[in-house]
Amino acid sequence: MNLTWTVPTFTAVSLVFVIYLAWDVLRRDRGTAEMRAVGEAIYRGAVAFITRQYGTIAALTFVTAIIIAVLVGAFEEVSETGIVGFELGWKTGVGFLVGAAVSALSGIIGMYVAVQSNQRVAAAARGGVVPAFNVALRGGAVSGFLVVALSLISVYIMFWAYGGFDHPDIAPFLIVGMGFGASFVALFAQLGGGIYTKAADVGADLVGKVEANIPEDDPRNAGVIADLVGDNVGDCAGRGADLFESTVAENIGAMILGIAIYALTGKAEWIFFPLIVRSFGLLTSIIGVLAATSFPWFKLHEGEEPMNALFRSYALTVVLCAVALYYVVDAMLGDIWFFWAGMVGLGASVLFVLITMYYTESRWRPVRSIVQASLRGSGPNIITGLAVGFENTAAPVIAIGLALLSSYWLGTQGAETAGVAASTGGIYGTAVATMGMLMTAAFILAMDTFGPIVDNAGGIVEMSGA
Repeated sequence: MNLTWTVPTFTAVSLVFVIYLAWDVLRRDRGTAEMRAVGEAIYRGAVAFITRQYGTIAALTFVTAIIIAVLVGAFEEVSETGIVGFELGWKTGVGFLVGAAVSALSGIIGMYVAVQSNQRVAAAARGGVVPAFNVALRGGAVSGFLVVALSLISVYIMFWAYGGFDHPDIAPFLIVGMGFGASFVALFAQLGGGIYTKAADVGADLVGKVEANIPEDDPRNAGVIADLVGDNVGDCAGRGADLFESTVAENIGAMILGIAIYALTGKAEWIFFPLIVRSFGLLTSIIGVLAATSFPWFKLHEGEEPMNALFRSYALTVVLCAVALYYVVDAMLGDIWFFWAGMVGLGASVLFVLITMYYTESRWRPVRSIVQASLRGSGPNIITGLAVGFENTAAPVIAIGLALLSSYWLGTQGAETAGVAASTGGIYGTAVATMGMLMTAAFILAMDTFGPIVDNAGGIVEMSGA
């Protein structure tokens, strides 16, 4: 079944949804004059940082793209495409520039809406937790859906521009440069924004809590503004660029793996599957966000923990993703074994969320052990915190290892139906698992951006004395 129409259609729906969310957030009240003044200071700081950072990144990107184009054109020969010399070089260089530009664009727009959401959340909090929660999640969803939608549509357009619909076995190799361009921007955005974020956070706390003995986000501490700016440039723009890079690279990588099966079967569905299943993930994530803010049983109620509403809506998104995954696999790949491989990836993403909750929520042992250690002094606090941090890394690594082994085995079981060797089917099974894991990426990034928006809103309330 030809489902390629779903990629431009569902990404267009997602971009319209992003525009609606941005309009809904930006039309809301910005609060008192004091709130606006603090919010404006945060906005100016974020714009100054982003302007400086992306100005430098842009210059480096152009230079790097030229170098890559020259080197690839002069020395590289891709036997799978039969394209060599200047044509291969300039196509790789253009792909690099497109990946870098779209990555930067998604991060900047997402950060802008997040910064503007901060004031609206602070103002909405005067009416209770529920309206503040709704504004914050919708503001975070702008970044989440924008990043994933642009990553899909940009790969789709580049695939089409490089003749992918006529030669689907060649185009994926030509757009590899796009993944490198996205990674190039993500490297600087995540590291630069992350270093600034932590430096500002620790600096503000050292000056305020340790030296001056004043509360966090106190208006007498000028470093608080830098701290709040850091939340936006690191956790919004930086994280958005990082996820954009991940999704683009995973999509292209899975498409290239699909070429191995296409070469034997002549069915382009194996190449298009990653983009199509991810577009269905966008649609299910839209329903999840709407459920968290509008659906009676799923939305937040007064007096309830906000995480409960987020988890209910996330669970709904996962269930819908499973249904969509079954439909797409049945329609395109025709083997139930690949559906179970995708379910392994989807289950792994749920497991990552549960592991994160266990190690970061105050009701569970890890955080409680750090609290108890803190009562005995700074030394036990540091030792226990470091031990919990090391312990935390073990569970995701084990989960990823088991998911890879399981999905590979499931892929080998479906290899016979696909008409390929067991090893080829196994490797493609891991790609299907990766797509399953990333189906909820838009909803996860919405929750991730929700955090710094709420954090900034709390700082605005504290500094404005509201």
